[in-house]
Amino acid sequence: MGERPYPLELLQLESMLRRLHRNHRERDWITDRIKRVEAGFSGEQKVDQYMKSLRLPGNWWILRDIRLRIDEAHVAQFDTLLVTDNGIVIIEAKMIKGTLHYLENPRRLERTEEDGSVLTFDCPMIQLENQKEGLSYWLRERELITNIKGIVAFATRNTWIGLPERAPFVSVKELPYIPNTSVNMIVSRILEEELGPERIQIDQHYGINPHEFKRGLLCEKCDGQLRWMTRRKLECPTCGVPAGNPYQQALLDDFLLIDPVITTRAFCEFTGIPSISTGLRHLNSVELDVLGSTNKQRFRFDPMRHLKGKTLIQKR
Repeated sequence: MGERPYPLELLQLESMLRRLHRNHRERDWITDRIKRVEAGFSGEQKVDQYMKSLRLPGNWWILRDIRLRIDEAHVAQFDTLLVTDNGIVIIEAKMIKGTLHYLENPRRLERTEEDGSVLTFDCPMIQLENQKEGLSYWLRERELITNIKGIVAFATRNTWIGLPERAPFVSVKELPYIPNTSVNMIVSRILEEELGPERIQIDQHYGINPHEFKRGLLCEKCDGQLRWMTRRKLECPTCGVPAGNPYQQALLDDFLLIDPVITTRAFCEFTGIPSISTGLRHLNSVELDVLGSTNKQRFRFDPMRHLKGKTLIQKR
């Protein structure tokens, strides 16, 4: 199975928080969103933990973080797809703690907090039904016919009130196996058309202009802007001389927040690196797509090929 990729949205949110000034209007919202995405990722990792112990007969594959274009207006994302000889199981992970009350009209989940307030969650069954319908349509269009089932795997212990008897909710510890087409054909087609992680346009999605982000190299301890003492030596006015490699983090921030395709000059302008040759050396130190000739060279970032965890892949 390997390791589930670190969510691209979470990387972008972390870069945003690192690069926004401390009094920025969106910092509280971004901090809350980070907690939500982290909880979802933690739930998906719990699913992976228990899926590793599966021992299924015949051919089977586990596909994770799959995005497929259903039609021109609709892209569907799937946390986990278990593809077997006898069908596909869509597994959606949820990390919602506590006592949950299921309610109809509209369908939703509610949790009463300690202070008496009520927190409402979208009903996972609606999401699951939409995913099953979308995947069924996608398969039919490609003349690939198989059974599809969906389950919601909760990664926490929950007490339920009003839950329908046949609701497709399970604990990750109870992930079922629902062992008729060729598995290899379905898997190959899904992987062939998988869109990869979505890179969110910061200005369009969050309403934050790229010019609002701090430029320069940042301290890895306090996110403060580093100061050039000499052409090679950096210092944080708050923390002293920084450890680590602020250049690589700045490069990733540039790709995530500004543009996935940059020139050496644009990278130097973003970071404040005084020398074009120094900027080019750092760009050449990581795995990127190189576009154009030497005089008009650009560097393209592809999160599916150039990321390992939360960092850019270094050249050997």
